[in-house]
Amino acid sequence: MAFLLFAAVVLLICGAAAAFQFAQRQARVRAVGALAQRVGFTFAPTDASGIRDMPFALFRLGHGRKAELVISGTHNGLPLQIFDYQYYVQGNRSRDYHRFTCAILTIPAACPRLRLSRENVITRLEDHLTHHDVKLEYDDFNRRFLVNCEDQKFAFALLDGQMMEWLLAADRQDSLARFDRVEIVGPWVLLAHMRIPPASWLNLGTWLDTFHSHIPALVYSTFPNK
Repeated sequence: MAFLLFAAVVLLICGAAAAFQFAQRQARVRAVGALAQRVGFTFAPTDASGIRDMPFALFRLGHGRKAELVISGTHNGLPLQIFDYQYYVQGNRSRDYHRFTCAILTIPAACPRLRLSRENVITRLEDHLTHHDVKLEYDDFNRRFLVNCEDQKFAFALLDGQMMEWLLAADRQDSLARFDRVEIVGPWVLLAHMRIPPASWLNLGTWLDTFHSHIPALVYSTFPNK
């Protein structure tokens, strides 16, 4: 009898937890849809455009990956997408989930692969596998950020003095500017941040817009979009 009572309590708790998670999910879907309507973007609850197949290192991590709640449109003349992304690492008995809100801006350049991030277990492993660490002329910048790039010429062209100063200043002043990683591949710039509420999504677009405004002209002349 005690066991049956215990099992009933466990089932009740599990059911309540599942209902709460479902309600949270539905509220997030509604909030993202309303945001897209307000700013004139399209909204797709699933990854209909194949975002997770884009050539970013983040999208190759883990054992299972999913992009969802995608809003797409044009921001200051450039294509922009903002969405939720997650991957999991399968352990012996459980899955370790990593959840982000991401934004991708398309710029008129054909850039070599570059990743800007902070040091952690994942980035240390990625750097060990690629051997493309780049050290720049600002010691403060090198202490705060890791730069991994297959073409040092591009890294030095992109991360000039003004760009590094802006990145450092933004990182000090605004918690939403403390991104997990920025990746650039070809014409695409990916900004990944730990998952944030839909009310803050447009801040990612603003960050990318400011990042774009700091890209030196040398990048476009040296790495033109063909």
